[in-house]
Amino acid sequence: MKISFTRQAKSRPVPRSRRDALAFLPSALNVALNVALLVVLIVAPSFSATAAASPQTSTVEALGKLRDAWVQDLRTKQLEPILQFYAPDAAFLQPDGERLTGSATLRTLFQTIMASFNSDLALHSQKLEASGDLAYDSGDFQETLTNISTGAKINSKGSYVIIYKRQPNGAWQIVQHVWTGTPPPGT
Repeated sequence: MKISFTRQAKSRPVPRSRRDALAFLPSALNVALNVALLVVLIVAPSFSATAAASPQTSTVEALGKLRDAWVQDLRTKQLEPILQFYAPDAAFLQPDGERLTGSATLRTLFQTIMASFNSDLALHSQKLEASGDLAYDSGDFQETLTNISTGAKINSKGSYVIIYKRQPNGAWQIVQHVWTGTPPPGT
């Protein structure tokens, strides 16, 4: 039996019999499935990105608050709270390249800073991202240190990078803290 189609101007062939229509059905179904698959491929990533962004967003917001609390504790000279931001083996890299590592060394650093200067440190984050148990905050800083004994002011600016690691208890702590720029004279 020969299958014949009637052609309409500039359109797809139209089946003439029931048998022709059944033969045409798989092709139409195939087109519909391909369209449905295309819609899923286009729309699904936007839903999964939204769902995945939620934990990332809350982590980034929490780390931003942690950074702001660190700045406030430095300005108000809260030694014990500021030390709690650091992991026990954290490293603090100063602008002159000196690497200070460990809780005892960081305690001495912050005691000296807090006993010698008042700070108006301002951090301006440029990039704050988290992935798994690691995160970083990178930006610029400006600071005026006022020498407590003389009242002399020392202005400095530069860049910073703070690397955080989520601890087994779920808390984020600083594991690397880097300051760049030219150290101001007298510090």
